Amino acid sequence: MKRSVVIVFVICFVAALLGWRESQQLSMNREANALLVKEAATLTVGDARMPRSASNRSEQRNEDLAMKKRVKALASDYFALLRNEGGASAEELASLRENIKSRLEELDPSAIREFMGEFNSIPDVDSGMKSDVNEYVMNVFIKKYPVEMAGMMSKTPELFSIRNQPMPERVIYDPFKFLMYYCCQQKDLPLAFQCLAEASSEFQSKYIGETLQYYGDTPLGRAELFEEMRAFASTPEQLELVQGKISDLLFDRPDAKVTFIEVSDLLQSANLSSEELVAATKDMHQKVRVGETGQWLDWLAKTGIPDEVSKQRAFDLATRWTEKDYLAVGQWLKSSPDSPEKAAVASAYAAKVHPCDPEGAMKWIQTLPQGPDRNKALEAIYQGIRKDGNYDREAVEAFAREHGLEK
Repeated sequence: MKRSVVIVFVICFVAALLGWRESQQLSMNREANALLVKEAATLTVGDARMPRSASNRSEQRNEDLAMKKRVKALASDYFALLRNEGGASAEELASLRENIKSRLEELDPSAIREFMGEFNSIPDVDSGMKSDVNEYVMNVFIKKYPVEMAGMMSKTPELFSIRNQPMPERVIYDPFKFLMYYCCQQKDLPLAFQCLAEASSEFQSKYIGETLQYYGDTPLGRAELFEEMRAFASTPEQLELVQGKISDLLFDRPDAKVTFIEVSDLLQSANLSSEELVAATKDMHQKVRVGETGQWLDWLAKTGIPDEVSKQRAFDLATRWTEKDYLAVGQWLKSSPDSPEKAAVASAYAAKVHPCDPEGAMKWIQTLPQGPDRNKALEAIYQGIRKDGNYDREAVEAFAREHGLEK
C-alpha cells in the first residue's frame, strides 16, 4: 500500500515538473516572437521611410523644375508683350497685361527671384522694359512680400536697376526707395526698419534717410522715428549710422528751419545720452535759426554734453551769429553769467569783430583767462591781420610778440 502511494507521488511530481518546463519554454518562445515582430516592424518602417524620403526629394526637384519652366515662359511672354511685334490692338494688349499680372501675382519669393533673373538675361531687354517690370515690383511684389523683397533687392540690385546713377536711356524709379515710401505711407515704421535690417550695410546707409523724408514731417513722427532708429541700432555700424542721422532728424526740414521750442522739446522728451547729444548737435550752427542762437547757447550750458564739445558748439554758433548780428551777440555776452560756453562765445566774438572794432575785441579777450579760448581768439586775429593790407609787417610782428604768438 505504501509502495503504491510513493509511486503515485513520483508520477505526479514528474508530470508537474514536465508541465512547468513546457510552460517556461512557451513563455520564452512568446518573448522571442514578440522581439522578432518588433524588429520586423522597425525594419519595415525604416524600409518604408527610405523610399518616401527619396520620393520627397524627387518631388521637390520636379516642383523646382516646373517652377523654373513656368517662370521662364512668363518672362518670355512678358518680353513679347512689351515688344508687341505682332501689332496687337489696345484691347488685346490690355488683356495680355491682365494675364501677365495675374501670373506675376502667383509667384512666391523664390519664383520672383527666378523671374527677375530670367527676364534680365534676355539679350534685347532695354531700360524701358526694365522700368515696366519695376512697376510690377513696386505695385505687386513689394506690397505682398516687403521683407523678402528688401533682402532680394539688396543682394541682387542689378536685377532691379538699382544703381548710383540712373540708366541713360530712361530714369528708372528706385524700387527700394519705393519700399521705404510704402512702409511710411502705411504708418508702419517697424516694417520699414525690419526691411532695412534685411538689407546690406550699404543699403542701410543709403536708404535710412528716406524714412526721415517720408515720416519726419511732424513732431510726433520724428519722435516715433527716433525710437525706431534707436531700436534698429543693434550693431556698432548701425549705431554709428543712426547717430549720424540724429542731427538730420532733429533739425533738417525741407521747407524752413525748425524752431528752438520744437527741437528742445523733442530733445528733452527723448532723454538722449551724452553720446547721442554730441551726435544730435553736430553742425547745429548751420541748422538753427540765427535769431534763436542765444537760446541755444543757454541750452548748451545746461546739457550733459562734454565741456570741450559744448564749447566748440558754442564757438561755432557764436561765429555765425556774430557774422549776422554782432550787436545781439554783444548784448548776450553782457547779460549772461560766466560759463565755459560764454568763454567760447567771447573768443569767437572777439575774433570776428576785431577788423572793425579792435579795441572792443581786445577788451573781451582780456576777460578770458590764459588758456585755449584766449589763444584761439588771438590766433584768429593774428591770422586776420597778417592778411589785412592795412597792417604793415612791423605791426603784425609786434602783435605776435605781445601775445606770445611769435612763429
